[in-house]
Amino acid sequence: SAVWSGFILFLVTAGMSVFVNNKLRLIDKISYLPGLCYILLIGGVPAIHRLSPEMIATGLIIFGFIRLVKSFESERLSYHYFTTAVFISAASFFYRYAYVYMAAVWFALMFLRPGYWREWVFSFLGFAFPVFLAFCWFFLVEDDYTRMGAFFGELFSVSRTAPYLSVSTIVFFAAAATTVVFAFGHLMRYLGSKKIIIRNGYYLLILIAIIGIAGAFIVPDTLPFAWYLTAFPLSFIPANYLATVRSTRWGTGVLVFLFASVAVAQIIYFSIFDF
Repeated sequence: SAVWSGFILFLVTAGMSVFVNNKLRLIDKISYLPGLCYILLIGGVPAIHRLSPEMIATGLIIFGFIRLVKSFESERLSYHYFTTAVFISAASFFYRYAYVYMAAVWFALMFLRPGYWREWVFSFLGFAFPVFLAFCWFFLVEDDYTRMGAFFGELFSVSRTAPYLSVSTIVFFAAAATTVVFAFGHLMRYLGSKKIIIRNGYYLLILIAIIGIAGAFIVPDTLPFAWYLTAFPLSFIPANYLATVRSTRWGTGVLVFLFASVAVAQIIYFSIFDF
């Protein structure tokens, strides 16, 4: 069923969060906390607990993020910007607004790797590659130019229809925002002593989160399923806090608060009081 398929893919995405941390070492040690925080952030929004195209797009964006951070490991010309753009472009076929995450690529090229002008070319070519393949598919198989235009017109169209958000979703979003804001100050102090590649990785995570949140305000109908994408970068903020905070009491308090928020959201959602 869609629920079980979505659950499995959701757990795979949580595992990918752990893989990102273990591969890029955004937290000093190998940790399952990013995956746990991702599970909690998604678990508090029961309305999206089923298979959706946004889940596939999230996986592609995560792969793109890994390649993007990998580009900082060397001062030489990097072809990772081509593959990153390919992943983002491919994600746009599952979640039509995923192309806005190209802003993270261009932010990296403008501020974190200035002077590498050929990497700009790689990014544009990478984004165009899946689009070119799609056009070829429509031309060879569909042979319908009108459908080609309509398909890409829908891809880059903008809708501002506000979705219905349940009481449980609103309550949990408020709790998640409180947790992330609380942990954010600790993250900024943590980054002061880290290597440049780690700082750049977190800067990109924060930018991806900002893009997702801003997109939800600009195009309200992306909620709540766009939360799959936004929860990925946000999960690293409380995960970093839990892994590096010196006070066990404060760390336990944040974790208990997240668990309690998920439980409350689930109770409200499945009760007769969820309007």
